[in-house]
Amino acid sequence: MNSNVDRYFLALDSEVWAIREKAFTGLFNEGSRAVATLVTGAAHNRPRVRAACVALMDHLADERCCESLEQALHDASPLVRRHAVHAVGCQRCKLQPLSIDVVAALIERVLNDSSPRVRRVAIHQLGLQPRDARAIQVLKNVIAESQDTGLVSRARHALCLQQATAEPPDANGLAAASWMMDRTVVASL
Repeated sequence: MNSNVDRYFLALDSEVWAIREKAFTGLFNEGSRAVATLVTGAAHNRPRVRAACVALMDHLADERCCESLEQALHDASPLVRRHAVHAVGCQRCKLQPLSIDVVAALIERVLNDSSPRVRRVAIHQLGLQPRDARAIQVLKNVIAESQDTGLVSRARHALCLQQATAEPPDANGLAAASWMMDRTVVASL
């Protein structure tokens, strides 16, 4: 590994926030040239380095990052997993969508992650995906079954977002009425 990459990783693991921020910004400013460093960093032995590299993949990821992101979704560190969930789910920040089954990856984290924060981010990201019957079913199940009020609240909002992307109104306006009811629910949250 070259010394510049090592310096980035050392800085990303610093106890001093300003040092971490400078390294993070430096990598971000490198754009796609930083992707190889981010992929390497996503497998670093220090969780803070992994988390920073995965967080940067939110904006910089391309196909080279898919395997690293899928592995990060199962990282030992909840911080890394939370950043991975966001990076996988937030496709709008990327130049090209990743070839990951985003909905399946998010559902897996909702159902199986031990961290409430990771599950909540996964639920939020499900709401931001294009309409998907799998997401809608999981969101309904979470609302009906979960004891985590924060998760249920986010699931309600995510369900409204999923349902708001329904098919266009039919000739007699029933779909339009349903869509307006969903929008009213969202506004009241």
